Amino acid sequence: MKQIILKYNTQFFFFFLIGISFLPVLPTGVESTLMFSGLLLSFFYFIFEGKKFWNKKKTIQLVFFSSLFLIFSFSLLYTEDFKNGIKFIIRLLPTLLFPLIFLFNKEDTITKDHSRKIINAFCFAVLLALVYLHIVLWNKLYKSETSFWEFRQLIESRIKVHGTYLTMWVGLAVIILIYKIKNEIVVFKNYKKAFLVSLVVVYFFYWQFIIGARMPFFSTIIVCLFILFNTVNKTKTAIFSFLIISISVFLVLKNDRIGERFKNLRNYNFSFPEGKYEDNYPNISNEQIRNGIYFCSFENIKLEPFFGYGVGDVDEKLQSCYDETFTNTDTYKVIHYNSHNEYLNILLSSGIIGLVLFLFSKIYFLRKAAAQKNYVYISFICYIFLNFCFENILSRHDGVIFYSFFNSLFFFQYNSLNEKSTN
Repeated sequence: MKQIILKYNTQFFFFFLIGISFLPVLPTGVESTLMFSGLLLSFFYFIFEGKKFWNKKKTIQLVFFSSLFLIFSFSLLYTEDFKNGIKFIIRLLPTLLFPLIFLFNKEDTITKDHSRKIINAFCFAVLLALVYLHIVLWNKLYKSETSFWEFRQLIESRIKVHGTYLTMWVGLAVIILIYKIKNEIVVFKNYKKAFLVSLVVVYFFYWQFIIGARMPFFSTIIVCLFILFNTVNKTKTAIFSFLIISISVFLVLKNDRIGERFKNLRNYNFSFPEGKYEDNYPNISNEQIRNGIYFCSFENIKLEPFFGYGVGDVDEKLQSCYDETFTNTDTYKVIHYNSHNEYLNILLSSGIIGLVLFLFSKIYFLRKAAAQKNYVYISFICYIFLNFCFENILSRHDGVIFYSFFNSLFFFQYNSLNEKSTN
């Protein structure tokens, strides 16, 4: 048994990571099965061989990776709804398990070539998911009478993934492909391949706009602009950038319905929802709902600024504020809203102390990536930081799996090679 595990560990580990990279098309149960299978395999390797490679550095890395898990676990000591808190902690388990999977193995287990194949598989899986949606929703896609929310629900019912997380996955695929375009232009001078990859990027941008999750969409654009103009060949990169943007704008303008999600951005409404939701929901904007969410979040934070309320009580505290403050609408009773901001969620759960510790761990990752000029990893961290501003990314299974897997993959591939990333 020992010899078999040692002989085939690297191969099994690589194929496990390839399997996880197909998360855009995998059922939730399959993702969890792959994660625990990878953990079990890595644990056996650790028992037989990996213990000799464990050191103080790995212990420190594990603490940084599992910082939010540890912070929220500590908040269980003073939360009133302990049962709900435990559910949240269990949901965060991948933030502990994925780094353990890598740490149990030798540092050189995943090479740069392995990492490149894994992220390529992820981009392919994203493409498969979008092509599938394009086929099954063809009749609805170009009909203006289908509203944004109706179409969004059709998407989510087909692939069982919330639109925000699907848009995030597409965004990361775009970021990875932009680096590939740069690589093909600057290193290999392969303009045909760069052009073909650019068409895929345009298709991905098109779907990001259709899905309508605005923060992942704009976060993708911000990170891509950083990538495109941080290059030694600005002229050629600018040409491809113009091509991508022009085709994307053309495709967007060809569809009247998909722009309705973005209309309110021109005239942001700082009011709150009013009236009965069932009768008045067409006139209640997403911005008005978020105004109420952020108002109650800050009102609660002011009452318990240092340690928060504990991870189990946050939703109840927010709901109490909604009920007491917005008495002229049932909007917050029909749908229960969380803080829609990961930083606010951490403040509500564990206070300023918890947020500082969490940000310290993320700065650790960013400094490590910057020190070795691992721009793919830097882009991923910035992309996640931006998305944290408008969504509780780590409150759902899909968000936790996505963040934990790629944060671990980029970090440990980067550290094991100690060289620049050229993905």
